[in-house]
Amino acid sequence: MPNAGRPGPTHHDPTARPARRAPRSHAVALGLVALLGACGQPTPSSPDESIGPTVSVPVQPTITAETPNDDAVDPSETTAPGDGGLFDASSSLTQVTCAPTRESWSFSGTLTNSDSEEHTFTVGVFIVKRSDGSDVAGKEVDVKLAAGATAPVSIKNFHTGPKAGVECLSGVTVKGL
Repeated sequence: MPNAGRPGPTHHDPTARPARRAPRSHAVALGLVALLGACGQPTPSSPDESIGPTVSVPVQPTITAETPNDDAVDPSETTAPGDGGLFDASSSLTQVTCAPTRESWSFSGTLTNSDSEEHTFTVGVFIVKRSDGSDVAGKEVDVKLAAGATAPVSIKNFHTGPKAGVECLSGVTVKGL
């Protein structure tokens, strides 16, 4: 029976050899560390030890080709008037004249609404430099036309300047479409 305050007897395993196991387990662990440390370590290919090994990575594409979209608008749908559809007004402006009288520029043309609905058209006239296309002057006017109606359009004296080195451009759009 054990004495009070003293630890009891320990059980002794006759097959255990603690004195011989500790050195062996340390030796095995050190051997594994040495073996793992030597395996798979890169060796520098350059004589300068301060530069680490280079890793080669294949080039990855960053731009992908754009595929056509089936939702594209058919051009035939944009050239003719229609009920609530798209309306291309580019053919609505005819008989265009844009020229200076002395150095005062004026514009005239004929506007036709070939649609089955009333529209408000915006006619734009611009003087641009031939050298770089930059704007020199411009003017826009709105013209309301009933379905099938035709009307003259004129913009008098919208710019004062020489004819040399510039040209007059005009166009028309439909408001609210």
